[in-house]
Amino acid sequence: MPTLHNTLLSALSLAAKRTQHLPKQITRLAPPTTTTTTTLPRTTAIRRISAPLNNPRFLSRTYPPSRNMASDEDYMAFLNKANQDADEGRASAAQRSQGGAAAQRTFKATDDGAEIPKPIAEALRDAFYVSEADEPFCGVSLRWKGEGGLPDEVEFAKLIHHWDAENAQIDIMDPVDWDSEGRYANIIDAVREATKGNDVRVYRVARDLTRAEYFVISRDDEGGRIVGVKALGVES
Repeated sequence: MPTLHNTLLSALSLAAKRTQHLPKQITRLAPPTTTTTTTLPRTTAIRRISAPLNNPRFLSRTYPPSRNMASDEDYMAFLNKANQDADEGRASAAQRSQGGAAAQRTFKATDDGAEIPKPIAEALRDAFYVSEADEPFCGVSLRWKGEGGLPDEVEFAKLIHHWDAENAQIDIMDPVDWDSEGRYANIIDAVREATKGNDVRVYRVARDLTRAEYFVISRDDEGGRIVGVKALGVES
């Protein structure tokens, strides 16, 4: 009996030891299984993302063409704008050059060697035409043998060497209308005295949009000429 009892105890003890070792083996096997299942999707995901980046056909079919197209269009627009600005700059420079050349032109006032009659020369001393810019009066003496008194607008434009005589903007005025306040009465009287009482007229000749020259003249029958004064008026 003692021998049988001891044998049973040994068998039970061995079975208990084997049972205790079984869960530990399962626990040790579980982590590798979990690691394998979680690692696999990450590897697959990385492979799906990286594959198109290594595919040249995928790259040439998407972003670069659209970026190149926008870049080319922007560059062409830039070139067209630069060319347009250059053309406008040249046209503006040419216009300023033409305007500057016209501004330098002056109307003829005296013939070579011509003398200003004494009454007019004395009236010119410290005489200024008052406008937006006070300008001094100067003498006028031009040969004129035309009949019928003083020249008309086109004849006068040619006489003073206007650059477009046929289309010159000239107004012929009575001195009273030109000098309604009597500011230049001494000038008008001097011109009338120098021509022995002949009629005096005022010729307004436009130079540009803001400037005009005023010729206060009369006919000198003895000298066969037109004499008087002129001054620049600024009227913006």
